[in-house]
Amino acid sequence: MELRFSCKAVAAGIILTAVLGPVFRFVIPSFTGILSIIVAAVACGYIADGEYPGGALNGAIMGAGVGLINILIVYLKTGSMNAAILSILLYALAGDVSLGILGGAAGSVLRSATES
Repeated sequence: MELRFSCKAVAAGIILTAVLGPVFRFVIPSFTGILSIIVAAVACGYIADGEYPGGALNGAIMGAGVGLINILIVYLKTGSMNAAILSILLYALAGDVSLGILGGAAGSVLRSATES
C-alpha cells in the first residue's frame, strides 16, 4: 500500500472550506470553522483515495493548508504577529490538521464503503 498525494483533492477541500464557512455561519455560528473543515476533509478524503491512510494524509495536508491560510490572514489584517497570537494560531493549526485527519479518514472509508 502506497500513500498518494492528490493535489486535486486538497485544492477542492481548501476551496470547499472557504465556501462552506459562510454557509455554516447561518446554521450554527459557534461551530462554523469545525463543521466546514470536517465536511471539506470528508470530501477531500472521498476524492483522494479509497484507502484509509491516503485519505487521512490528504485530509491532514488540507487542514494544514487551511490553518496556514488562517495564520496568513491574521498577519495581513493585524500587520504584526506577537508571541501570544502566534501560539494561539499554532494550536488552531494543530486542531485544523487533526480535524483534517479525521475527516479525510472518514471520507476514504465512505468511498470504500460505497464502492463495495
